[in-house]
Amino acid sequence: MAEVSSMKQAVDVLVKKGLSKRDILSNVDNSHFPFEDEEVVMTFIDLQIECSSDDEFDKLVEYLYGFDSN
Repeated sequence: MAEVSSMKQAVDVLVKKGLSKRDILSNVDNSHFPFEDEEVVMTFIDLQIECSSDDEFDKLVEYLYGFDSN
């Protein structure tokens, strides 16, 4: 699934930049990303596009925390 791969890549970038799971979930839906690092901001924009539906946001939560929604 391409969207999951992109989501995982975005999360990997953000984690490598030092953001916690909470940081990622707290900021993925923002209209303004409070970061000075351009790569972090652009990655959040990509992740926000990936999570544009509730189902995709649920996949992000599952990926970050290992929850199974079934």
